[in-house]
Amino acid sequence: MLTKIGAFLVLCCVSGVLPKHLPSYIQACKRDQNTINECARHSIEALRPKLAEGLPELDLPGIEPFYIPEIVVVSGEQIPIRAVGKEVKVTGAGNFTIKSLSVDLDTLTFRTRVRFPKLHLEGRYSVDGQILVMPTKGKGTLKSDAVKCDAELVIRAETFKRDGVEYIHFTRLDTDISIKDYFIRLDGLFNGDPVLGEATNAAINENRGEFLRAVKPYLESTVSKLFLDIANKVAKDIPYDEVLPKP
Repeated sequence: MLTKIGAFLVLCCVSGVLPKHLPSYIQACKRDQNTINECARHSIEALRPKLAEGLPELDLPGIEPFYIPEIVVVSGEQIPIRAVGKEVKVTGAGNFTIKSLSVDLDTLTFRTRVRFPKLHLEGRYSVDGQILVMPTKGKGTLKSDAVKCDAELVIRAETFKRDGVEYIHFTRLDTDISIKDYFIRLDGLFNGDPVLGEATNAAINENRGEFLRAVKPYLESTVSKLFLDIANKVAKDIPYDEVLPKP
């Protein structure tokens, strides 16, 4: 639910420092290990308003709100369940804080940790499985509020040549999500039965730690794939010397 947005910030460690083909409000950072971390951090902070509304010049969506097309969760362990969330709208991502940021120019590895104080999610869901000892099935709308959401992100890249020009390609994006606490409500369970629906929602929130552990790997996988695609879409036609110019 959350760290799609955090991964966007890792991308900005790179795309936020491009000196050419981009708007003048983007600060350029040189390929200098001594200054790159502070420069990239300052660049992202300066871009905060633009990140919220989006950067159409880069074909990048805004993060306020942010949309997750689909998350599929299949768990056969303590919580045997199959759940699908679709068209999930996330608000609150623009109010992020950068806790740490580092760029290793030798290995082209970008690391960042960001905090979102509060996120609100709305979307559609379908679920089929078992919650505690109760078979659970239904579909409808979901709402959730999460607080103190942290995203740790690592993106790795390599360079390659095309027509004699060097470009950058992002090869891997790893995410690690932690959420201090959250509340979720699913409307439409058991064909709208109010008694069973309320009991199931209560059970879900009483055992929200277990549900978060079940969702976490699927969420992180979805986030990583989506943002790796976005990062490569942005960088594919921009020479490496323009992405990170030499001092």
